[in-house]
Amino acid sequence: MLKLTENQIEHGFACIKHHGYGSFFPSPPEMDIISNDWAQLRHHLSDVDLDTYACYEPLNTFVPKSHLNIRSVSLLHPFDLILYTSIVHSLKDDIASARLPPRSRRVFPFRSEGTPDGVLYKIKPSPYGIFRKRLQQKTRSGRGYVGITDIADFYPRIYQHRLMNALQVTLTDPTRKPLVRVLEKLLSQFSKGVSYGIPVGPIASRPLGEAILIDIDSTLRSSGADFVRYVDDHVFFEKSPESAVSALHHLAECLFLNHGLTLQTAKTKVLSSKDYKKQFLVPPAKKEKERRKLLSLIMEVGEDGDYEIVPYEELTDDQRGEIDAFNLSDMLTEALAHGENVDYKEVSFILGRLSALQKPELIPIVLKNLERLYPVSHSVASFFNKFTSLEVSHKKKIAQALLRPLLTKRRPAAPTYYAIWILHLFFQNGSWDHADSLLRIYKSFNSPMIRRYAALAISASGARAHAIALKDDFLGAPPLLRTAILLASSRLGDDERRFWLRNLRLSDELEKRIAQWTPLGT
Repeated sequence: MLKLTENQIEHGFACIKHHGYGSFFPSPPEMDIISNDWAQLRHHLSDVDLDTYACYEPLNTFVPKSHLNIRSVSLLHPFDLILYTSIVHSLKDDIASARLPPRSRRVFPFRSEGTPDGVLYKIKPSPYGIFRKRLQQKTRSGRGYVGITDIADFYPRIYQHRLMNALQVTLTDPTRKPLVRVLEKLLSQFSKGVSYGIPVGPIASRPLGEAILIDIDSTLRSSGADFVRYVDDHVFFEKSPESAVSALHHLAECLFLNHGLTLQTAKTKVLSSKDYKKQFLVPPAKKEKERRKLLSLIMEVGEDGDYEIVPYEELTDDQRGEIDAFNLSDMLTEALAHGENVDYKEVSFILGRLSALQKPELIPIVLKNLERLYPVSHSVASFFNKFTSLEVSHKKKIAQALLRPLLTKRRPAAPTYYAIWILHLFFQNGSWDHADSLLRIYKSFNSPMIRRYAALAISASGARAHAIALKDDFLGAPPLLRTAILLASSRLGDDERRFWLRNLRLSDELEKRIAQWTPLGT
């Protein structure tokens, strides 16, 4: 029997609150309910015997990795995520102590050295920013050759048993060995019994990804390789192209022999140092200059030291004049103008960073290009969420346009990633309304992921009839759809809902608390 302490559970929950629920999904409303009754739920989770614990069924889907590529990601049940994060948090210092130290200037991961309890790793300064600066230093002379590569399907292809071996070696206290054992059981359940893969999305997976590469980093350093690494991206610096090829071959051999991993063929290249700088390190001068000027106008340092975007209405007249001199419509149109090669970084910058300016002239451009914006659906949702004072008729037309890709039978269909974020927009603010359309989406998709977010949206704006249409699906639904249906059931009449819930005889601790939860506005 192995149980986590309430202190370990507390740290895991604090990590999730600090870092966020994951990289690809909105924070689920269930977390608010857990926070509201955390003392009791912490005690419940600390009483779980992890040796016999059966995980909840996660929801899996695909999200864009690039314009032409996708990755499989997992939405874990909140209880599973808390347990998973708590275990990894308990191992974070061991993993950190076994890695190449920061002074080596070789490896640029999210580092945990010096972080307090309840934090898995530092996010500032940005590891990727430091990595790029190091690359610029290493290629400053313009001489020599650069070999670049990354690992194919890194997280999904990590062998769990080999990961456990790597973790066992890092342990400085043998009393933590049982944590490694139960972690392997959790990972096996997350992957439905398959012996490889760690979940993509949860922040706790990052330290595990670092742990599996500890021996690879040490082997490369021992062989005298001149390399730097960020996550699974490796860059080698050599005097000749032959030496660069040899270094890449050595990495490929070590990865395959030690961990059964392979390199990404399309991203494995050898370039002259000058060509590498030109392709990967030199930003387009004009765009970068415009970005920096815009940011200097709309960003300020907050009380906590982080940069914050200043709302347009809080800018001075002079600052507004400078902002208005930028033609954001032209910037967005240009970013979308290059055929299939959409500049998604530029698009995300405009939609995400500048959405606080609430520039309505950008709305028609976004709606016209929805299909091309699918890879940045999170930025599209964030963009529209900032418009809080639209006329009712205008908002209705926008809502219809946003939901149309989910209602049409036309091919290609909108991806699940778009559905998640647009339906989340309707959940965030019930004034987007369109509950009838939301119910049609719920009924017309078999995907539990899309049905979950449709049910959540209905919980924000639906009526009794919409809730009735959902409640009969409850018993056969996977756990994360069940919790969404429970939230939508708040739209039932009070007596009707009490009778339905009493007949369900809920035994799950989270479901029981959701049944008692009354969302605002109901």
